[in-house]
Order: sequence, then structure tokens, then C-alpha cells
Amino acid sequence: MTPPFKRTVCACSECVKCCHRQPGPLAAGDWERIQAHLGISIQEMADLFCASPGALVMNRLGEVRRIGSITPQRRKGRCVFLDEHDRCKIHEVAPAGCAYFDTHMGAAEAQYRGSWLAHSQEDPAYQSLRKQLPYTTSYKPSGYKK
Repeated sequence: MTPPFKRTVCACSECVKCCHRQPGPLAAGDWERIQAHLGISIQEMADLFCASPGALVMNRLGEVRRIGSITPQRRKGRCVFLDEHDRCKIHEVAPAGCAYFDTHMGAAEAQYRGSWLAHSQEDPAYQSLRKQLPYTTSYKPSGYKK
């Protein structure tokens, strides 16, 4: 699923902090793209990713629900793809939650992109894959914020 917006380019220390707190989630199609880039098996991929509670989203009727996501594993307090110099080892194929968001983005743009990402994550194949992954123990979701 190709996003209707351009990739962000920031890799400043503020943006990299996200790689330590909670790596960016995958959109539908990211898994296959990253797997092809790494040239590894499905099991090897499953060792690098986990099922996350995901984001809380509100529909037009004001109903809030959670859409589960897939995120890179965190090991030793950082994303498994972050090297010892805080550089992303898969930058060119980074998950949508990394590639299309940064900490300097305005709230309206982040909301627009977040809505696109959440819609992508509703894909049945994405959710089926998510159910096969270990559930994260390092991420603690917060409540919905308007």
C-alpha cells in the first residue's frame, strides 16, 4: 500500500529517541518488502518483529477502538535495526511508522498520516500475520488523546 505522501528525511537525535522508546509500526506490505531486502526466512523475520497493542483511533462517530500493529522488536532498550551509532540498518526499507513520521511534524499532518497507517493495518492479511507473532512486553499503550 503506497502512501499518498512523501517520506520524511529527519534522523536527528529527537527522532532517533523513538527508535529507543517504541520503534515505528509496519503498514500493510512493509513485512514483505523488508523480508525481501534482508533475504531472510519468515521465521527469521518473526524473530525481529512483535505484535503491539497498536494505536487507538476514533472514527467519524466518535467511537474509539484499538488497531493492533506489528513493530520491530526492542532489545537492550533499542530497535533491533538500530546500530551502535544510532543509525538504522534498514533505513531504505524502514517501516511506514518510521519512514513517514518524525517528531517535528505538525499535529494535523501526523493525524492524517496516522489515519492512513491505521487503515493500512486493518488489512486482514496484516492482522493474520500479527496474530502469529510474539506479543510485545516493552510497550505500554496510553489512552486516546484528542
